[in-house]
Amino acid sequence: MKDPDWRLLDAFEAVARVGNFSRAASELNVLQPAISRRVSQLEAELGVTLFKRTRPQVTLTAEGQTLFGAVAASKSQIKNAIERVSQRSSDRPLLINTTIGFASCFLLRRLNQFHDRHPEIGIELVSRDLNDGYREESCDIVTVFNAPDRLPGITQALIFPEDMIAVCSADYSNRHPVVDDDYSDHRLLHLTAGIHTGDWERFVAGTGAKINPPAPDQRFTSFMVYLQAAMNGDGIAIGWLPLLQDHLDAGQLVIASDRRVPSDRGYFCCVTRQGARREVAALFSDWLSGLVHPDKG
Repeated sequence: MKDPDWRLLDAFEAVARVGNFSRAASELNVLQPAISRRVSQLEAELGVTLFKRTRPQVTLTAEGQTLFGAVAASKSQIKNAIERVSQRSSDRPLLINTTIGFASCFLLRRLNQFHDRHPEIGIELVSRDLNDGYREESCDIVTVFNAPDRLPGITQALIFPEDMIAVCSADYSNRHPVVDDDYSDHRLLHLTAGIHTGDWERFVAGTGAKINPPAPDQRFTSFMVYLQAAMNGDGIAIGWLPLLQDHLDAGQLVIASDRRVPSDRGYFCCVTRQGARREVAALFSDWLSGLVHPDKG
């Protein structure tokens, strides 16, 4: 026996429920002859008569009553299942995939603002630094540092653009001040992970300054360890505004020189295919991308 044709069953169920072919056609937004053809096709396939065609109402035959009870129950079960699934989706926390660095330096310090505005929305942060099995489709939002043409997701919103600065501890700056953007005699800390490899060369591009290869203890693959080394006074690091603005305001870091280098890279909030099905994802994206430039959010 072949699988039931729900297009035919929908037509049958509508006629059986309202008792009239014309009203059923109007409900399903089709012409009345189309409903008649579908019901006739279903009767032909089943080999039974489902309706007693009287005017103005039609009535079900015994076979029709049996089928209608089954179809109505099935549609009710499907409707209930959809409502339960939709309810679980709306109750599920908004899953945000981010990095330890962005979460620690920027997002967590501001997340209470979102909670205050929307206490009904749960947030779950997952760090891909600690998740080798990270998959974009398993979360609602991804925060990414990259160029605009290399972003994941269905929609992307700029949180803030890259503005590179040199940072160090106040103690290091007092002992080893940078003069005329000359870094040749300074201990430079290098973040050697992924897109940040070569940041020092990008920072001094066009100045004629030469950056020596870092010693082993000047290379870092973890942003948070790299940042801590700079705060400890171990040397000068490349940092970003406004990512590190809170550290500068707290005196944990100071800007080592007046040089600032903007680029087309930046931090972006990317809504995934899964997140695009949830209104709360767009709400969060608008809030996050409006933090630095409130006129956007």
